[in-house]
Amino acid sequence: MDSHNLIGTAIVYNDAYDGVEKYAKLIGVSGNDGLWRSVSKEEVGTNPRRVVAKPDPRINEITGGTGIID
Repeated sequence: MDSHNLIGTAIVYNDAYDGVEKYAKLIGVSGNDGLWRSVSKEEVGTNPRRVVAKPDPRINEITGGTGIID
């Protein structure tokens, strides 16, 4: 399947840093990376795709696991 056909797909994921469930829609694809925009639970509808978000180990290391860069 052409990955660009996935644009607009509703997704649900647990934030890689705080574990909170969040919702988004895919707005772009570059190689194996997806770019998504946060949306409300209502906007994703009843059947969003589950995505597993993983923290970038480099960011995780320099921020002590918070993911926040000042």
